[in-house]
Amino acid sequence: MAGAILLSVALTLAGQPAGYWLHPETALRGDGLSIHEATNHVFEFFLGQGWPAYLGASLVYVLTALLVVSVLPRAAALIAIFAFIFGHYYGASNWLAVRWHLGVQGPNIYGAVLGACLAFPTPAIAGPAARRLRWIAAGALLVDGACTLLGQPASYWQHPATVMEGNSWSRFFLERGSLSYCAYILGYAGMIVWLGSVLPRRLALASTFAFIFGAFGGASNWFFYVWRLGMETPVLFGLLLGSAIVWAAFTRRTRAEPGRPVAFQPISWICRI
Repeated sequence: MAGAILLSVALTLAGQPAGYWLHPETALRGDGLSIHEATNHVFEFFLGQGWPAYLGASLVYVLTALLVVSVLPRAAALIAIFAFIFGHYYGASNWLAVRWHLGVQGPNIYGAVLGACLAFPTPAIAGPAARRLRWIAAGALLVDGACTLLGQPASYWQHPATVMEGNSWSRFFLERGSLSYCAYILGYAGMIVWLGSVLPRRLALASTFAFIFGAFGGASNWFFYVWRLGMETPVLFGLLLGSAIVWAAFTRRTRAEPGRPVAFQPISWICRI
């Protein structure tokens, strides 16, 4: 969690224009707009006061977040951890996609790295819990797919060539009609569930988390860039996904494998401050 926050802080500073260091009022947001832009306003007050103020405020923010997740009950702390990770994943993804022009590949690679960070250092999650996470990933993808269809312009339904979509694979199927796209999304969801069933457990967890981050980012782009619902909506979506993940993998006791202890513990290395 702290690493995700600090990376978003580092990308925010690295993405500032050359004039920012002498003129903080020229600061930019992750979506490429000025911090003074009213559209999708986000809280960047300290960024506009200069980099020392921003770094100081960010340090206080990280320490406060660590304190909060240290004193909350275990389930609530884990939900908060995932909410912070999702929120700052999306913040960093904006810089990768917009400022450094990496498109959907940048956030997807970052999501895969985060997925590995969550899966491999964690005490093994028992098989039933890991399998439940597959369905959360598939559900997140369906939310992304529904947002994609709802966000199409009115002309799309008669003329699919007028599609609005940044992901090249999704665009390919959308251009062939909504039914083609629905079949693609259902097949994609089926692949997620299948991979979560056949891969070794930690690889399955890493891929499942990566798919969750990718779907979260895709849906959040519609909330933030198209429907202009601000950062509040991606954060709320991340909170809901975090709650589902904790319920599925960390709070439900499962039967241990022969010779192995029950493995339903949370990401204890993160929670230990």
